[in-house]
Amino acid sequence: MGFELDDNASIFWTNVKKEIKAQNTTQEWIAQNSGISFNTFQGWISKGIYPRVNEAVKIASLLNTSVEYLIGGTMSDSMRPVDVICRNLPKIEGHLELIKKAVKKL
Repeated sequence: MGFELDDNASIFWTNVKKEIKAQNTTQEWIAQNSGISFNTFQGWISKGIYPRVNEAVKIASLLNTSVEYLIGGTMSDSMRPVDVICRNLPKIEGHLELIKKAVKKL
């Protein structure tokens, strides 16, 4: 269960949704990989409820960002864009390998 607060929770969820879209992933994937039921995840979004701190940390980690960013929209010095890119390199390399295989089949 999360904590219902004011409209600031909508900023958190707006940033989560923005990152999900930017990273070409889904709410379902984030929920599943953070150990949160998808129904709970969607409920928090629709009701504007913050997740618990440990759940917010898991969500931020899966999105390769910080809770600070999700709450306020600003990156901390520890999450510079270059750090985010470096953390995503394995995922990017995996996508490149899939593309290479698909091109070879053409």
